[in-house]
Amino acid sequence: MNATTNITIKKLPQFSAARCKRCGICSHFCAVNAIATRDGGMPYLAAPETCTSCGLCRDMCPDWAVSLEPTEVESVEEAETAAEDK
Repeated sequence: MNATTNITIKKLPQFSAARCKRCGICSHFCAVNAIATRDGGMPYLAAPETCTSCGLCRDMCPDWAVSLEPTEVESVEEAETAAEDK
């Protein structure tokens, strides 16, 4: 098997600690469970690979504490090489 590493730009949520009141709305409305909260309620992007950049977390935030920012994301693709019969 061969592995290929790809780097792409994806808009991922960033959370403003100054604006966030730690209500949990962003994580509650995340359809792919990419957002989690730390002790104290501060959200963070727990699974960037599953984030679809839909913006629902940003749109639902009552305090404008979420923004979508371009971020480099690294993904590894496994490719099988076909063995030739001899």
